[in-house]
Amino acid sequence: MTTGRRAFGRTLGSLLLAAGLSAVGAAGAAAQAPFPSKPIQLIIPFAPGGATDITSRALAKAAEATLGQPIAILNKPAGGGTVAMQEIARAQPDGYTLINFTAIQAAIAPHMREVPYDPVKDFTPVMFYGAFNTYVAVRADSAYKSLADLLDFARKNPRVLTSGISVIGASSHLGMARLAGDSNAQVTFVPFGGGAPAITALLGRHVTSAVTSGEVLPHVQSGDLRLLATLMAQRAPETPDVPTVRELGFDWDINSWLGIAGPPGMPAAVTQRLEQAFLAAMDDPGFRKSMTDMAMVTVKTDAAAARRQLEGDVKAFGEILKGLKMGRYAQN
Repeated sequence: MTTGRRAFGRTLGSLLLAAGLSAVGAAGAAAQAPFPSKPIQLIIPFAPGGATDITSRALAKAAEATLGQPIAILNKPAGGGTVAMQEIARAQPDGYTLINFTAIQAAIAPHMREVPYDPVKDFTPVMFYGAFNTYVAVRADSAYKSLADLLDFARKNPRVLTSGISVIGASSHLGMARLAGDSNAQVTFVPFGGGAPAITALLGRHVTSAVTSGEVLPHVQSGDLRLLATLMAQRAPETPDVPTVRELGFDWDINSWLGIAGPPGMPAAVTQRLEQAFLAAMDDPGFRKSMTDMAMVTVKTDAAAARRQLEGDVKAFGEILKGLKMGRYAQN
């Protein structure tokens, strides 16, 4: 009996040891599984159809070839994009949930209002791929032939002129607010959650003007809209006849970048894998065409440089908003 019990004990012990080793081996194999081993989700904090949405989709499509996994796109414009930002800030840092990271939500929004995230601590920049070429647009049949005409009307008719923008605190909002402030004019801003809806409102005569990105170009080419100025430092190749605000007498311009980021604490190897894939995707003809179609500036920026840009712009946009007495600085 004793011998039998001992034999049974040894057998049971061997089975348990084997099971334990098997579990450890499985865990080790899972830990060493190549990234990515399943689909990735990319959240876009804007409505579909705008420049951010179009270029992000093209970039993600191109990156799929390198990553070997599909990238699912999910638009979440709620709360001016802050809902999407909060979701990423709280997501698992495994690289499977990413966001289209823009200066609007990361560097500007925290100065406009209280947001449920820290723009520097709560995200891992993966790469930046470009910047918005932001335009001031009006209907082609309007009386405004120049930016001076538009601002003169706004100065003489306080808050009558309406300007469609993507979200409060966007570069479009800051740019038009700065133009109005420098011209002693007052403008009423109407946020639409994205550039495309703002253009639709302008075409439908629901707003007087719109400040938006390259999604406006097809409507300019069709003759329905007119561009009065660009907020960038240089004229865009796609719109060589559109002057910059500097050329029109203003001593500033606005650079509003965008790229890809993940949650805080992503492993360095995962970040590097994503960085390499998305940077390589920038050479894809489909992506390059989307940038040209949207009149966006292509700037290939790696993870380290993207973090430096983020940290610098959080401070820089804060100073701009303080000067405008906007957002959280309105009462100061």
